Amino acid sequence: MEDVPLADLDEFQEHTGRKEPYRVFTPFYRAWSGYVRSRLAPPPGVRAGELPTAPLSLLRWPLPAELAAALSAAVPEDERPERQLDRFLGGSLQAYEELRDRYAQDAGSGLSRWLNVGALSARRAYVLALDEARCEDERDPLAFGGAAGWRADAAVQLELALPGSVEGPGSAPRDPSAATARTGAESWVRQLAWRDFYLYQARFDADFFRYEERVDLSGLTEEHAEAWRQGRTGVPLIDAAMTQLRTTGELPNRLRMITAMFLCKNLLAPFTAGEPWFRKQLLDYDNTLNRGGWLWSSSLGFDASPYFRIMNPVVQSRRWDPDGAYIRRWLPERAGMSAASVHEPADRALVDLKASRARAIETYKQLLAKPSRPLDRLT
Repeated sequence: MEDVPLADLDEFQEHTGRKEPYRVFTPFYRAWSGYVRSRLAPPPGVRAGELPTAPLSLLRWPLPAELAAALSAAVPEDERPERQLDRFLGGSLQAYEELRDRYAQDAGSGLSRWLNVGALSARRAYVLALDEARCEDERDPLAFGGAAGWRADAAVQLELALPGSVEGPGSAPRDPSAATARTGAESWVRQLAWRDFYLYQARFDADFFRYEERVDLSGLTEEHAEAWRQGRTGVPLIDAAMTQLRTTGELPNRLRMITAMFLCKNLLAPFTAGEPWFRKQLLDYDNTLNRGGWLWSSSLGFDASPYFRIMNPVVQSRRWDPDGAYIRRWLPERAGMSAASVHEPADRALVDLKASRARAIETYKQLLAKPSRPLDRLT
């Protein structure tokens, strides 16, 4: 656990001087940012691939040839963690803030699977992202500490690479491209902070892994859960997203939120009907992060989505993918539909979005108003 988050969570909590953990992300993020800037140690200069490795031939019991061949071909060379990181930093990082929710363009970093299994250091990704922002403003060496960058002084580098430091809060950046790079880096770092926030909850929220025991979910139903899993709800964006997940094991973050909330709220299924499905399907699955996302969507846990805020998949589809390219890609039967109609639910959709939203608000209002069940009565 100590090496998974970017920040040392126990030390961070002690650093804040708080007796109780943060329950809201925004104040957590402010404290986390200050802590990371002042306490984060630079990543090691030696990469794992540079360490000497004993050849398999020296093993007393060598691997079967088929297994050895499968391992060597498991990850193509151009998909190795460090290469993906380099491509992201040198490419879509600058536009990350603008494009990260436009799921049809696949503008995410693609690094979560490597971060979650430890194949890529969160510290290295964090510092290099800010170093990339620095490189966009090489014409002003005083602002970023010269070519040595973070390697010379990590704490100073991290402080300078974010907005509101040397230039002062709210002041205009010297170079528009540098401003874009900084905005992209800051937006992506915020996602790393959310990652730490879920890990933080797992450490300091005693109920994190047992909300289904503390909250009475008996009024919810799994009636439509299988149709949701198979992408047969009649709501285009939901069905397209679940098709992508089932086909590729990948799903953009915004679509994870939309599909999870649709299951929990519009279909009134307990989050436990969807959490295991994501666990089985996602290539970047992480137990804590997956659970954190499901708790957020079902209005449980720290800083969860309020029960009365429910994402409308049609509105989300029109906003983030107006032409419906994503739906056309994963639901070819809709490829010939107009931009106005491609987002609309089928005539026989499982639920009416407006009516199911009203029902969900009333159901979750009552559900969350009930006192939590004491665990000693459950054992």
